[in-house]
Amino acid sequence: MRTLLLALCGILAAAPGWAAGLHHDLTVTLDPAARRLEVEDRLRLPAGTRRLMLAPGLAVGEARLDGKPVAVRGNALPVTVPEGGGELRLRYAGTLPLLTPESRGGGGGEEGAYLPAGTGWIPTPEGGPPPSWRLSVRVPAPFVAVATGRLIEETRDGAGYAATFAEDRSVEEPSLFAGPWRVTERLHNDVRLRTYFHPEQAPLAEEYLDLSARTIDAQAARIGAYPFAGFAILSAPLPVGLGFPGLTYIGRSVMPLPFIRAQSLPHEILHNWWGNGVRVGGDGNWPGNWSEGLTTFMADYAAAEVRGEDAARAMRLDWLRDYAALPAERDSALTDFRAKVHDAAQIVGYGKAAMLFHMLRAEIGTDAFGSGIRRFWEEKRFQDAGWDDLRHAFEAASGRDLGPFFEQWLTRVGAPTLELVQARADGDRVALTLRQGEPAYGLTVPAEVRTAAGMERHDVRLDGNETTVTIRTAAAPRTLSVDPGFGLFRRLAPGEAPPTLRDVTLDHAATTVIAADGPAAEAARALAERLADGKPRIATVDRANPDAPLAVIGTAGEVDRLLARLGLPPLPDSLKGRGTARVWTARTPQGRPLLAVAADDAAALQALLRPLPHYGRQSWLVFEGPRAVDRGVWPAGDSPLRVSFE
Repeated sequence: MRTLLLALCGILAAAPGWAAGLHHDLTVTLDPAARRLEVEDRLRLPAGTRRLMLAPGLAVGEARLDGKPVAVRGNALPVTVPEGGGELRLRYAGTLPLLTPESRGGGGGEEGAYLPAGTGWIPTPEGGPPPSWRLSVRVPAPFVAVATGRLIEETRDGAGYAATFAEDRSVEEPSLFAGPWRVTERLHNDVRLRTYFHPEQAPLAEEYLDLSARTIDAQAARIGAYPFAGFAILSAPLPVGLGFPGLTYIGRSVMPLPFIRAQSLPHEILHNWWGNGVRVGGDGNWPGNWSEGLTTFMADYAAAEVRGEDAARAMRLDWLRDYAALPAERDSALTDFRAKVHDAAQIVGYGKAAMLFHMLRAEIGTDAFGSGIRRFWEEKRFQDAGWDDLRHAFEAASGRDLGPFFEQWLTRVGAPTLELVQARADGDRVALTLRQGEPAYGLTVPAEVRTAAGMERHDVRLDGNETTVTIRTAAAPRTLSVDPGFGLFRRLAPGEAPPTLRDVTLDHAATTVIAADGPAAEAARALAERLADGKPRIATVDRANPDAPLAVIGTAGEVDRLLARLGLPPLPDSLKGRGTARVWTARTPQGRPLLAVAADDAAALQALLRPLPHYGRQSWLVFEGPRAVDRGVWPAGDSPLRVSFE
């Protein structure tokens, strides 16, 4: 998600067809350190009376429509374009907001400039397809500039850098970046690959280019030709990881982390097909953002599958455990997902959506799924598309009516529950009864039977609330497991979901008790703010709600005394005496989730502010300063979906 600091004030009285044929020809002078932006924009506009507005902080110095002056009222430009269209020539300038680690949108400063699309730094109407554009930019030394779009030309001299970029198709407004970067380039099958890195990241350039080339080749083979002329990786001064057409903007501090190369970079590359190459939109019955789920499935999950079934199963279980931690009042339908505005939205829009595609592939088969992906790309590239368009593509590829499948997973809030009512072995067969709650889903339930001759896998169809079936086996059955690989999106059964940090941090009803004094108490409160996916409820011990999740954060001795006073589970023996901070989860006597953070002192608590919120899927962690030196998930209990016949 892109956080926008330069607010687009609005485009008033926009009528259908306003953006048809819209084209920008931009000449930009940008001084990041001085935060100075000067722009000449020659807009080709269709006929009609309109009113344009620029973002605050940008002042129009000249406005002419087909050579005639246009009155300017503040940031507003009333424009009447004659029949056949016209050209509006604008000159405007302003001072950009200061770019800081807290400012996730547009701005400038000593470390560079960031002007993302849709933030009002160019005047573009709302509605209609994105414009085509050409952008020439100049920045002073030591900065280098880069924009989305195709690089046409570039020059360097002692005074600075100049380049021209263009996009002739309906993709997106230009986004513009600048930084004191070193540029490394490689041409790969006519695709220009580049890194724009700060000096300390320069040794990583070749590895990033190698990975980009491999990822583009792999996804092009699955989907269709890579849709842009190049792909660039930009080192950002901000703690972000953002994708744009033909480039990604990644925080310089996290670039060396293996996770970024193994998962984040392939994810952002795939967004060039899903989200940039095919835009989220469409006029179908099912709104919502499908691109994050499809990208997660085809990038993150595909990488796990390459590592083996154990890794893929672990990722599916992570998604289901995330969902198990989501309070019912924060759940939502996939049709309501637009962007990752908080962890709850990510659990639905990324995890549940990725599971939808996993289940769909299992339902129609790998070949039909791959054919549907390629059909969807061929039919909808550089157009708006929605869930309906995906359904049509997969129906054409599989020859099946998939309306009920998509309807139940897209429009319902919640997930099915499974109960193994009974199971009985008799000779070379197993009779079992499965039950689900209301509303009933149409489910193809995987079942595994371990026999004297080995493991067998079967599918059980469950379309109503209950079904009884008999499975024939090759030899005497010994055990039966229902969905042991977590192939269905469902609510985990008791025993399948050990407590994790997210059981507490996602729940708005959770209470946080601070177990510290002085500077440590202030650090503990700041950590509570960072951990909560919302505003934390900080209370004294006597006001803590015993029927709600509880977090206890503070220094080790105070945390130990408070837990003992409340009769709550203490620090596990396996974590005692380790690191500068210990974090663990448990259940209260009332069965509610408990999260405890016990640090050596205020500095140890302060060191957790940035890293700890990223470990929501863990049950316990040990930190040395800001570094997690050990972590894990408590073992799952006995699953009620497994039975032994021995």
